[in-house]
Amino acid sequence: MRMGFRPAAPARAPPQGRRTIRDHGATHASLARRADLPPRVRAVLDELLSTTYAHFGAALQQTLDELDRNLFKLAEHAVSNGQQQTLFESLGELRRNRAEIVPRFLQHVESTLARIRGGKTPAAATPAPTTTLELVDPSALEEELAQREVAGKSEIRNSQALYALAHRFGVLAAAPAWPHETLPLGPAQLIAAFRHALDGIDLGVERRVLAYRTFDRVALATLGRYYDAIHAHLVAHRILPNLHWSAQRARPASTPMPAQTSSAAEASPVPAASAPSMWANAGAADDVELFGTLYRLLAERRRREGGHAAAPSAVPASRADLQILLGVLQRERRAPDSTSAEPGYDNAQFKRELFDRLRKAGPHGGALRLQDEDSDTIDLVGLLFEYIGTNLRANSGARALLDRLHVPVLRVALGDRSFFTQRSHPARELLNTIAETGERWIDESDSDPDLSAKMRLVVDSVSADYDGDPALFGNLLADLSGHMQLLARRAEVFERRQIEAAQGRERIEIARATARGAVAQALQHGTPAPAVRTLLEQAWTDALALSALRHGSGSDEFRRRLAVAAALVRGDAAKTIDDSVRQELEAGLAEIGLPADDVAGVLAGLAPEPAATTADASPDRPRVEEVLRGRARFGEPAAPAATTEPATKPQPIPLNATELATLERLREVPFGTWFVFTLNQQGASVRRKLAWFSTVTKRCLFVNQRGARCEDRTLDQLARDLVRGQARIEIPPQTSLIDRAWKAILDTLSKPDASAADRSEREAP
Repeated sequence: MRMGFRPAAPARAPPQGRRTIRDHGATHASLARRADLPPRVRAVLDELLSTTYAHFGAALQQTLDELDRNLFKLAEHAVSNGQQQTLFESLGELRRNRAEIVPRFLQHVESTLARIRGGKTPAAATPAPTTTLELVDPSALEEELAQREVAGKSEIRNSQALYALAHRFGVLAAAPAWPHETLPLGPAQLIAAFRHALDGIDLGVERRVLAYRTFDRVALATLGRYYDAIHAHLVAHRILPNLHWSAQRARPASTPMPAQTSSAAEASPVPAASAPSMWANAGAADDVELFGTLYRLLAERRRREGGHAAAPSAVPASRADLQILLGVLQRERRAPDSTSAEPGYDNAQFKRELFDRLRKAGPHGGALRLQDEDSDTIDLVGLLFEYIGTNLRANSGARALLDRLHVPVLRVALGDRSFFTQRSHPARELLNTIAETGERWIDESDSDPDLSAKMRLVVDSVSADYDGDPALFGNLLADLSGHMQLLARRAEVFERRQIEAAQGRERIEIARATARGAVAQALQHGTPAPAVRTLLEQAWTDALALSALRHGSGSDEFRRRLAVAAALVRGDAAKTIDDSVRQELEAGLAEIGLPADDVAGVLAGLAPEPAATTADASPDRPRVEEVLRGRARFGEPAAPAATTEPATKPQPIPLNATELATLERLREVPFGTWFVFTLNQQGASVRRKLAWFSTVTKRCLFVNQRGARCEDRTLDQLARDLVRGQARIEIPPQTSLIDRAWKAILDTLSKPDASAADRSEREAP
């Protein structure tokens, strides 16, 4: 058996055969025992508990009925007598203990409500974190992953309602907003309550996973109405009554679902030539006119090509038939093979696959054909995805995500014309968010694993759960937008830290330059001994720089230490070191981190020898060079290898007239401007943000999308790169990626040879 490692969790007793589970009330908190709660909070929690009893009492009975039927069907179709016997035993266990499941579930829910103040969530819901490791049976891990999957999907479907619920429970608990994992009445706690209700029933891991999925499909499918009722109670008690959130999950009754469109209306579609009539009241006038023009251009192209050469027996595909067929394609694209390379969306391949399905989808196995309006909609959505794909990097992971979004978005466009004309349409905004995120946030060098995982989860939810309700896109968009706002705030914090660090480095560099200049000027007034010169150019330069950094170059301390340098240069120390100079030397050398023994050695090395002729005459005498060798210099990351200053760096090539003019313009560029740098001759590029630059040192600080510091450049280097075409300032677009795509598609279709370019793609069934 394969084993894995994970942090150890509190042990849970394994099921012990066919024992009953009549233990509720033994270790769980209850509202009746929480007399310490404020009366208003107690009243609110009682109402929420009553609402939970009313809703989940019936929902759990339906869940258990469905689970009973599923287990019986599985037993009937078992492949062996042993498997059938196991299933019947699990079914018997479920039926014997069924009466206890609902009370235990509601008891766990009450316990989470009773502990919102002065207590913790039940251990079954929130295991105590630990750093030890334990072996985990794969079956236990499979059960845990199933619970996480169910909770995660439900959190996405109800993200906006959970956002409001977390803040309102924060008010009740006199605490910040609750995280979703521990939020009372949140999906994670509800699935934990269901797990607690099943504890002690010997179902086996496969049947328990089936129970969790049944609970998700039956009970959690109605969470929208449940949360509406919960929020109604909280608002009635004036718990954040002005907190706005979108509770719209269902299509208005006046708007038919795609599968409910009447066949009479489908039998006589609106001709594409009169397309503007079907956009009435669908959006802004400019957008209505734009898509009317697009449909007319598609109709003209179809006429030039002679229409679709459909089979004589083919009948028009109804909108309901087309939605069913696309639903099958959507489910088939839910779980791509992660080991295979996914090139992304291919419109020609999709249409060939769709036409092949239409050939076999008619009555009695006959052929269906697309209506002109539906065919044009499929072409428009296909052109949209092709344009988006061309704006993504070749190695971007967003390409595969777009491929899986294509069919759900196409189903939305076929059933809801406002997708084209309403820029705030949730499906359109979600598609635009994922496309622009893939374009700007995700590349090979700056990939964010958290963001990539979040985008995959959102796309998985669309692919798995969309079945005609566009509100799903709105919920997922809110969830993704909230995650990206969190990333943006995190990036701002990182960027601010990088700017503060860069400004600190600049101040240190200016202080070091000031100290070096002062020492160099002092050395011009004498010829000190080698030991004195070494001290002044190294340790005492650092002491002066530290003094200039802390107090300024005009401070009394800086002037005193500069006077010490002048005295050493004049040779006063060759005779004797008076107390004032000694004290200043000791204080300055100690401040730059020199140990007391080394300070004494330096001072001893400066004092004149009793019978001095050469340095070799006193071999035990400490040498200043040896004491200071290997010492880390102030403001440098590591100690230099030599005792002297490094060799003079080569002088940079002076800028020409064009580069100087560019440099002057760069000084006016505001912080926060994005630049695009070309990396190689193949055209690979990266985006970098100019977070800060120094007008003194000319150093630039560039960060990536996540606020992390990137390669160092100077303003001179940046000016030279701009002139040579190796860098450019990115002009932020004024419109969204999808809006730019529609304009580009219009330009493409307006060209005389637009139809010939993709004639091979329009194959008829």
